[in-house]
Amino acid sequence: MKVYIFILMGIILSFLESSLLSYIPAEFLKPDVTIPMIVYTTFFLNTGAGLIVSVIMGVIQEILSASPDGSMIFLKVLIFLLTLFFKNKLFIDSKYSFSYVCAGAVVCESLIYAFLSWIAKGESRHIENILFFMLPNAVFTGFLAIFIFSFVGFLNMKFFSKD
Repeated sequence: MKVYIFILMGIILSFLESSLLSYIPAEFLKPDVTIPMIVYTTFFLNTGAGLIVSVIMGVIQEILSASPDGSMIFLKVLIFLLTLFFKNKLFIDSKYSFSYVCAGAVVCESLIYAFLSWIAKGESRHIENILFFMLPNAVFTGFLAIFIFSFVGFLNMKFFSKD
């Protein structure tokens, strides 16, 4: 039940990110809300749920973006695999450490996306934009991850506690 609610929340956030945030004129205020969902699901729920969340969010972003074909699904699954690799090596004990992990995942995703776009298109025309907005997006995603972690903690205490 918890996994389904979390997947539904991720789908809603993905649609909001892809549709509503395109109207904000400031490029650095566009966080990647799917990263905190993938990281939280992989770290705190089971790995199957993390894979499902990453594929679903990758498909949604693939449909709503103008990126090279298959790149968003590949990136989300790759972020899932990186998170799965670091699951036993990192200890997330607070919303701030969760925020750091999410910001690092955004940096990794941006670097990999820049490399994929260079390989797929054979041009480096937009790579400087990706690299320029990488750190502000990572910081803003990390800031948003604090609130997502707190909200999910509230949902866990309110609805999913084993009292």
